[in-house]
Amino acid sequence: MDGWILLYRKLSDNKLWTCEPFSRGQAWVDMLLLASHSEQFFYVRGNKVNVKTGQLAWGEVKLSERWRWSRTKLRKFLNDLEKEQQITQHKSTIIQVITIVNYENYQKKDSRLDNRKTAEEQQKNIYKECITKIKNVKEINKWDEIFSLWIKHKAERKETYKKTGMERMINKLFEYSENDPELAMKIIDNAISNNYAGFFKINNKRNGNTTDDEIDKLFNEETQ
Repeated sequence: MDGWILLYRKLSDNKLWTCEPFSRGQAWVDMLLLASHSEQFFYVRGNKVNVKTGQLAWGEVKLSERWRWSRTKLRKFLNDLEKEQQITQHKSTIIQVITIVNYENYQKKDSRLDNRKTAEEQQKNIYKECITKIKNVKEINKWDEIFSLWIKHKAERKETYKKTGMERMINKLFEYSENDPELAMKIIDNAISNNYAGFFKINNKRNGNTTDDEIDKLFNEETQ
């Protein structure tokens, strides 16, 4: 079967994705989702661990817990993948690093992604212009991260804000979260996980007759 689909990495955190023991196919897709899309590093017990694009540094214990597998089943699966030349494994006394072979083949560049990135950057510029007008914003770095996630989500839905809509959206999130970044992140995570066009108060009791389409319509009024 030919063709492509784009999977949002947030899928790996969705309860529907992790609520049951993984199948072998699900475990393979999970590795693609967990693999780093850029070079980075972190420290384990004071030791620097470099992770390149297409690699994931997950120990056997964490992977077996995540997939709800025995460590014997996990090792057999990884060894089978290595024999099939789909991965390579590098184990040390610090951590295990798994490399996805030909990872770039799973990340085919699409011109639509470039267009989305351009729209996303434009939206971020509008956001920066709007957020600077709001006084006494505490922990601005946390808020920048939260709004960046939401703007990216909207760009993936091919939806954008005009300046006035951006201002309303910013003020609405401050209002719904009561200026609490942690609550704001929960609100945004909930909306993104459900692929909503807009967000709402988590503690709101939605009318049983209100559909997701009606919620999307309500919040789409703020976009273009």
